[in-house]
Amino acid sequence: MSEQGEVLQCEQAINRRYQEILATMPEYIAIDDARVQLHRAVPGPLTGRVRMRYPGDDEDDSFYVGPTHARIDLGGGRETQVVSWVAPAAAAFFERHYDAGLVKVRRHLDSDGHDLTRAWDEWLTDPDGIAFDGDPVAQTEEPGNASTAEDALRERLLAPRTPLTALLGTLQPEQYELVATDPASSLVVQGHAGTGKTVVATHRAAWLTHAEREQRLRNVLLLGPTPTWAGHIAPVISELATPDTVIVRSLGQVLAQVLSANADLPHKPSRSADVVHATSEQLGRTLATVVANQLRTDPELTPAKAYTAFLKTNRVAPPSGTRQDFLEWRETLPRRFDDALTDDRLWPLLAYLVVLLGESEGHAHVIVDEAQDLRPLELMVLARLNTGSWTLIGDMRQRRTSHTPGSWKRVCKLLGIDDSPEEQLSGGYRSTQAIIDFAGSLLPRSDARRNPAMLGAGTPPRVVNASAAEPSLPQVVLDEAILLVDAHPDGTVAVITELVEEVANCASDHGWQTEGSQIWTDDQGRRFSLLSSEQARGLEFDAVVVAEPAAFRERAGDFGPLYTALTRANLELTVVHRRSLPPPLIRYIREHSDRF
Repeated sequence: MSEQGEVLQCEQAINRRYQEILATMPEYIAIDDARVQLHRAVPGPLTGRVRMRYPGDDEDDSFYVGPTHARIDLGGGRETQVVSWVAPAAAAFFERHYDAGLVKVRRHLDSDGHDLTRAWDEWLTDPDGIAFDGDPVAQTEEPGNASTAEDALRERLLAPRTPLTALLGTLQPEQYELVATDPASSLVVQGHAGTGKTVVATHRAAWLTHAEREQRLRNVLLLGPTPTWAGHIAPVISELATPDTVIVRSLGQVLAQVLSANADLPHKPSRSADVVHATSEQLGRTLATVVANQLRTDPELTPAKAYTAFLKTNRVAPPSGTRQDFLEWRETLPRRFDDALTDDRLWPLLAYLVVLLGESEGHAHVIVDEAQDLRPLELMVLARLNTGSWTLIGDMRQRRTSHTPGSWKRVCKLLGIDDSPEEQLSGGYRSTQAIIDFAGSLLPRSDARRNPAMLGAGTPPRVVNASAAEPSLPQVVLDEAILLVDAHPDGTVAVITELVEEVANCASDHGWQTEGSQIWTDDQGRRFSLLSSEQARGLEFDAVVVAEPAAFRERAGDFGPLYTALTRANLELTVVHRRSLPPPLIRYIREHSDRF
């Protein structure tokens, strides 16, 4: 057996013992004279191992890092310790530079499920013999062997995407530092697509609430753009977070809960959406004024009464030059609060009335993924639901509408947050360089700069012109999707388009089936997701077909929704179009004609 094989075999035996210990842990432990439930949904494998020297010590100290703290009996009077990934000492494994001591070597443990599949060492000093006690022979890696570390990370990131799960083994230093930021103050994270923003959001929720963290939080709201996003990130929370401490919701679900409304209410075209969004901040000020005035004469004011007062008041503050349009729109609204609940586009307005008057349960911390897409009135509602600090994560380059604040400073002001420093995520951990560069052509040059993609160059996007009369555009899209499904049988594939109904009809005509979700399957068990750009926010796939880019909504000179759609692809991207491509993409293709 090779040296590496013997090392892996030893680590596998210790990992099996670790799993046995976790399986026998009590369901409850006493902390601060209270019964606290442990996170036992998925115990998880060992993440890594560290050997280091603390200042003033004569000998090295070594320990493992894993989901939960434990002590492992190695026999012969020897034992080793597993440090929880939320413990301060775990920073010796995750951080680039650990100031509390001299880290000599880190052992990274790759896994499949709960089983270890690979062990590799990253020396940060000159090798001084075997990496860890119990190793068969000395290892030969050179200190600071970045190529070894990057190659191993790239291999893990290139593995087929399954539903998002805990990624402790690939959590990067810049991500970990944000995850473990003290929640005493608010945190704003700006990052390009593919830098791991959702990984930061989910792991931060788990870190803040972990039962083994001394100052853990017990009521954290993790908020994202869509119910599909909420289902996508649920496995991470199930694995790592202490049960019943993290609430995962989409914005619509939060508004529905505030209003005790049906979150599955079907969307219907409504002028209310345009007016509520366009006058969002001014509408919020108007509602606050109405409530304040009515409370002076009616201490028992209800949201229904406040809504009636809003319909009658002349004290409105619409944007300059839009007062008449605003008043005309208001005349079209339902006359009763309960009737207005049937229009989900009015929910931000109605929810703000409820939170202005009610004692809503406050969260200890709110984490918002894709925070750049929250409109002022929605931010005002959330501000009333949070009693603690914030973690705001997103990308201002991916704003979907001009009705959202154009800067993080403006977002913070609407939430009542003192100026928080804007932290940058710059590493490319999810998409290949070819995909990043292609999508980045839609951005201003100053915004397109970023660190090289960890996944390497990758395959250039495939651009398919479907302008011929036959076959139809939906047929070409379906054919291209099937090609990607066959090329990634163990991975995930999506079609992202504003022509969802047309593609769905075509898929149905060819025997593909769906059970009302966005996932389509055929009789061979093949599957792909069919999503609009709105539904695809915050998600990722091994391969993506983006259909008819010209149909994606855009603001003047801004291609936010299309940029988001293109960057959902990790490894392979196909663009199908019948209409002309946006000028930046045409220009990029001409400048790099050798790739297309």
